[in-house]
Amino acid sequence: MIESMRRRTRTACNNGIVLLSGPPCSGKTTAGAALAEKRTSSGNGRIHLEVDTLFGLLFPESDRNREDRMHAYDAAHLLARMFVDRGETVVLECTYARRGQRTSLLKALTDSSAPLWVVEFFVTPDEAVSRFRERHQATDLDEALVRERAEEFPYSDEALRLDSSAGTPEEQAQSIITWLQQGPPPVDREAWTRTGRGWS
Repeated sequence: MIESMRRRTRTACNNGIVLLSGPPCSGKTTAGAALAEKRTSSGNGRIHLEVDTLFGLLFPESDRNREDRMHAYDAAHLLARMFVDRGETVVLECTYARRGQRTSLLKALTDSSAPLWVVEFFVTPDEAVSRFRERHQATDLDEALVRERAEEFPYSDEALRLDSSAGTPEEQAQSIITWLQQGPPPVDREAWTRTGRGWS
């Protein structure tokens, strides 16, 4: 029983949120799925929360307006907090370019000491548009918006930055794991939130 309690304590101490962000069409989803399949050092899996998938479940008839999207972010962040409080490691994935999206996560983590590590996927505007043309899913984006969001994404110096065109999703997931095993400091939540873009 004591060893079981120790195991749970070790797991809880190692848990946190690995946030995958970046412009549309930068490879976040495929890398996130690959990362979630790999076991943690404590032998546990990772919970993969994809905001866009949650959005589709919560608002299947939505015109993808800003208010509905923010409700999906809020829901994802509440779920992330619930899982982290239970000692899980969460892979949280969506664009996170906007200050409001980041603020929502900050509020959900109020009074939580869980670390937040940010991984940003870099993609050139041309590559993002090329990938967008190959997509076959409902979206409120068009080529001009995809290009603009790739050009103006607010990258952070505190994040791990991955070139989305370098390596397979599995290789990118392994790069993230290797980085986490090196014990990088979590991001400064307040500073990261402030660098998000405002709503235009």
